[in-house]
Amino acid sequence: MEYGFACERVSPLQIGSAYSPKFEVAILPVGFGNPAYSSVAKSVKGLGNATPPVRAKRGITGRVQPYVDDYDFGWLGLPCRFRLLPRDELVKIAIKREHPATQIVDVLEAHTDGYLTGAIEHDVVLEAEDGAVLAVTSSDKGRFILSTIHEFPARRFIAWVLESARA
Repeated sequence: MEYGFACERVSPLQIGSAYSPKFEVAILPVGFGNPAYSSVAKSVKGLGNATPPVRAKRGITGRVQPYVDDYDFGWLGLPCRFRLLPRDELVKIAIKREHPATQIVDVLEAHTDGYLTGAIEHDVVLEAEDGAVLAVTSSDKGRFILSTIHEFPARRFIAWVLESARA
């Protein structure tokens, strides 16, 4: 990876199988929930149904964005839904609550393909005019960073996620 962190690409067939490597952090690709872009959704849902998550060292921590309209995160025990915008657009982002996850972008303007609805108010960290674009929440399956931000996460964000997963 360009930031110098060790990482490993895991195929959808490996996720949740005996061949899945142990991980501290899972970052799911944009479009994981949309069959037109990825075949990861079914495997990831299998992880979400396991207690604790299969072969995860400390639960699932990651940035998840399905890129499909009205995606329900209920299978993770989360009340959030993803609402897809008709187009990817540049939006101004405001910090709603101070949290290390605000480091996901270096500037408070980014492309987004949608918004999070139904998120618990305290979990929302970043928002745009039309709704939440980043929430940090937990369930019995781990900690989740749900983001509709389309930009590649900033180096300091990935460093924080890895450090906090090891703590």
